[in-house]
Amino acid sequence: MKHIKKRSGFTLIEILIVVSLLAILAVAALIAINPGEATAKARDAQRLKQVADLQKIMEQWMQEATATTAFTAISTANAATVTKCDGTGWLSSNAAFNVCAYANSIVVDPVNKATQTHQRTADTTTGTVAYEVTYDGAQHYRICTHLQSQANRASLTADGGIHNFAYEISNVTAGNGCSVVN
Repeated sequence: MKHIKKRSGFTLIEILIVVSLLAILAVAALIAINPGEATAKARDAQRLKQVADLQKIMEQWMQEATATTAFTAISTANAATVTKCDGTGWLSSNAAFNVCAYANSIVVDPVNKATQTHQRTADTTTGTVAYEVTYDGAQHYRICTHLQSQANRASLTADGGIHNFAYEISNVTAGNGCSVVN
């Protein structure tokens, strides 16, 4: 009687099937994770923290300021000095608003570009993604930014601001809104 040798190992077809299944699972996981949205959420979290920091700076400044000159500052500059607190930064270059007394450096949007995709309440659009600080000269301020994550669309209407295209923090509910409009 002949002995049949028992083979060990996998055939080429079995290996191809396993590799194909792993590739399908990897693609499905990548679609479920959505790295673009996760990155946008992380940038939005940084924006929300930095806007809150700007709010604290504005509140401290207004307690001591006697400035009656209105100003608007937008952080779209890409210069190396944009975050410096020496009169060359996007916010410290305004003589009426001496942010340097309240911060060592100036926050800047994680993207800080004039053309970048961001969210509005009903759609996605391309426009300025930056910080904007507006002061009306009468102790009223508004701080605005755009958000990029679709998951943060609800924040645009729940922020108490007057526009649904930008995230706003303000100590006034009327008046002009954000000018960082696309």
